[in-house]
Amino acid sequence: MQKMSNTEYDWLGEVGKTVTHSLVTTFGLDFLLLEDKKGGDVNTIHNVRNGVWATDAEKEKYENIEKYDSDSYHKDRNYIAKGREDKTTQQAGELEDKYRSTSMGVHEKRQLDHVVSSHEIHYDAGRVLADIDGINLANKDTNFASTIAYINNKKSNKPIQEFVDELPEMIISKKESVSNNEKKIESMPESTPEQRHKKQVVADKIRKEKKHIEELESVDTVAMLKADEQARQSYNKEVAKAYYSSSKFFKGTVTAAANKGVAMGARQAIGLVLAEIWFELKEALPTVYRNHKDIFVFDAFWEDVKNTLSAVLERVKLRFNDVLSTFKDSFIGGVLASISTTLLNIVFTSGKLVGKLIRESWNNLVQAMKLVFFNPQKLAFGDLMREVTRIILASVSTIIGVAINQHLVTVVTIPFGTEIAAFLSALFIGLFTVGTGYFLDHSPMMKKLWDFLNSMKDKYEATLDFMKEANAEINRYATELARIEFNLDVNELQLLTDNLSLATSESDRSIILKNEVEKRNIELPFEMGNSESTKSWLQAKFNSKK
Repeated sequence: MQKMSNTEYDWLGEVGKTVTHSLVTTFGLDFLLLEDKKGGDVNTIHNVRNGVWATDAEKEKYENIEKYDSDSYHKDRNYIAKGREDKTTQQAGELEDKYRSTSMGVHEKRQLDHVVSSHEIHYDAGRVLADIDGINLANKDTNFASTIAYINNKKSNKPIQEFVDELPEMIISKKESVSNNEKKIESMPESTPEQRHKKQVVADKIRKEKKHIEELESVDTVAMLKADEQARQSYNKEVAKAYYSSSKFFKGTVTAAANKGVAMGARQAIGLVLAEIWFELKEALPTVYRNHKDIFVFDAFWEDVKNTLSAVLERVKLRFNDVLSTFKDSFIGGVLASISTTLLNIVFTSGKLVGKLIRESWNNLVQAMKLVFFNPQKLAFGDLMREVTRIILASVSTIIGVAINQHLVTVVTIPFGTEIAAFLSALFIGLFTVGTGYFLDHSPMMKKLWDFLNSMKDKYEATLDFMKEANAEINRYATELARIEFNLDVNELQLLTDNLSLATSESDRSIILKNEVEKRNIELPFEMGNSESTKSWLQAKFNSKK
């Protein structure tokens, strides 16, 4: 096989085709047909809790929710019932204070706390997105914890993590207040009843603050955080289950996937058509110019224009099946990209660049998977791996090119900076794609690899070949059996034929033949009905032919 030299390979033409296609699709039609948004096209609980909305309707609904009403949450019948239950348990000396890891004293002032505060639940964008009633969610048994009144009041509507973080500063502040008041009380006069009253007020304040310090220091922060983790886990699980199993999420996901698929299919198909039109015009326009640059005759010029347009149309017609195939593959890639982006945004918020990279990756991966699973050209294993590698490397070049483009757009701020960034990015894609393609096709090392892989057969091909040979050998042996004189009269032969034709499965036919063989005392080189015996005989026959 004659090797193609670097001079024979049309580097300029191949790079030009790849650059043109990239400019038209990835950097040209994207802004018209596709809009990559931060967080994707489907609302997720994670995103809305971080202020990222996929739809204006859901954002507006959240911004217009009713104002928080504490009474409606604390007058819920489940809240009242739990409070009465805990009161009875406290009087029996068996009520656990989850925030202090101790049993609550009979005479301690108790309050029932929403572990995840009702205020937080009311304004939780995830809950609003899932369309769940906040009052019912807040007043689940898993979200209740009884503790002493002062701790509950200091926690208020804060998340427990925030309360725990502020707790040391609270204690320090209280101690400083006690210290200042103790110094103050030492210098206070007590000659008159009024002075003694004022001094008593300060003394009461000191005593009260010392009790508060004692109560704050009794908080078991580990236990408190564990209670918050358990309550929050149960709460988030219920919100997630309600939303991600809802028709709203399903409809949003399907609609976004279909829209992205159509847009991607249209982008690639239109891009292919436009590229073919440009290639034809690029070849024809110089000829038209040369024909009419000296003497311009409109009729002749118009004839050349019509011929050029006709050639363009024919070129597009020849690629019609490719256009349809491109639309179909890109549609599937767009759907998978949209679903992948949505799933990722359940866990974290994706940026615009991430969404674009996922989309471009799936567009090429679909082609690779199509080759691997269907192998429409019936390529040998090595050739198949070469084409799959080519597609993967093209995908890598596109991903890097897109990343370069995003960076250049922010750096090249001169006039036409966006266009320059697009050209440089497309040029990189063209050089990388053509360079790696040339390496895969013409590198001696890669040729040896492809030839080695082509010489191999995977286990499925080997099994298929074995079955083909086995089937041919069985057919040959059946033909020989057909020539044997069975010593049957016409009626017996007709009966055997009818039984075989009425059999509905290979198993039934096998039983009929086995009975007939035993009846006629026909000796076979294998045991009928025993697959291992048949396989051993076939293997022996094949080995004898080698």
